[in-house]
Amino acid sequence: MDKLRVLLEVARAGGGSHPVPLTLRQLSERMGKPGSTLARWLRELEGEGWLRRLPEGRGQRLGLSQKGLAFLRQLYAELGEVLEGKREPLRLRGEVVSGLGEGSYYLRQEGYLRQFREQLGFSPYPGTLNVKLDGSSREAREVLQELPGKMLKGFRTKERSFGEVKCFPVRIRGKEAVLVLPLRSSHREVVELVAEERLRDALKLKDGDRVEVEVGRWE
Repeated sequence: MDKLRVLLEVARAGGGSHPVPLTLRQLSERMGKPGSTLARWLRELEGEGWLRRLPEGRGQRLGLSQKGLAFLRQLYAELGEVLEGKREPLRLRGEVVSGLGEGSYYLRQEGYLRQFREQLGFSPYPGTLNVKLDGSSREAREVLQELPGKMLKGFRTKERSFGEVKCFPVRIRGKEAVLVLPLRSSHREVVELVAEERLRDALKLKDGDRVEVEVGRWE
């Protein structure tokens, strides 16, 4: 909660769009916390990718990262749902691109297939539909890292280890699918969708086609 307050104070100071001058003394006066504590929180927030910190002379500039800004936006939406009974679905926009065949490899692993059948109730087509996200949607993707989804556990085979995958129900052009989010993936610009059938064929999609993916919640 205290680190969330730091993000809010940086946003209030104008750091949502670009880094702004904000000293430890100013933060300390606003939050009523000692400077040493705030300095530690700032280091941790920067290390975790929530905050940008730029030294400037004897001071510093602070700004929210895309991840931090996306988190606050989603928090705002979640609070609106709780307090006002409203819910705006998270939407991701981008264009269809070809993958490198990695999705097919992972989806053929029995360790994942078994969990798909048990948790999601279907066996996925061995391949993913890849969508390269627009700038604002990349921020929204970061929000998914923090939201609850159905988790496929990691496992090991004789050859290698496989990491955890978080799954969200989605709708694309009227068809239901699942967004799979490998938690240790470094590919932040692309999201992968799976379904029982090959989505490219079912939706008659080709590289470069613009699509919108509406992210839902599990019942």
